[in-house]
Amino acid sequence: MTSVHLAGVALIALLSENFILVNCMGIGTHTKAFEDPVQARRTGLALTLGIVLTTFLCWLADNLLLIPFGWTFLRTLTFTLLSLLSLFLLKHGLRLFIPELHRRLEEILPGVSSNCAVLGAALLVSQRGYSLGAAMLYALCGGVGATIVLMSYAGLREEVGFESCPKAFQGAPIALITAGLMALALVGFYGLQIA
Repeated sequence: MTSVHLAGVALIALLSENFILVNCMGIGTHTKAFEDPVQARRTGLALTLGIVLTTFLCWLADNLLLIPFGWTFLRTLTFTLLSLLSLFLLKHGLRLFIPELHRRLEEILPGVSSNCAVLGAALLVSQRGYSLGAAMLYALCGGVGATIVLMSYAGLREEVGFESCPKAFQGAPIALITAGLMALALVGFYGLQIA
């Protein structure tokens, strides 16, 4: 893989196929992540760790077991089980090796295990046939892109104060309008490909 191709994979994951705004994956995170920038950063970190570890395990299973034996029809089931296993390993690994980080992410990790961005990234990597390096870069940049969106939205919500808008727009309407405008900002990058 050339560095230009890897840069294209990174830009695709960050911008043109952002998990939250473009692919609508990863929206099921804690509602606090959309309100508090600190909680958004923690949720984004947990989501990124989950995406990277799950993508790694799923890439190994896909390329070492499922494809060679012709069991690709078991891909979704295998990836689902591996995503749960990876979050279990992540939770217990953090508890053993980095207890402070585990304490901060303890309430977030169970929600990440049911997040569709974790499984979706592994499935997209498998469908596109990425090499291990490209798969890890896609997973990392996808998680970073989701973190940036969560933090930006939480920052906007805190800075602007959605309660200062007209009464008809308060609550869910202004939240959806803001998310829509953020998604429109990325539409210009959709279909971005680096040859």
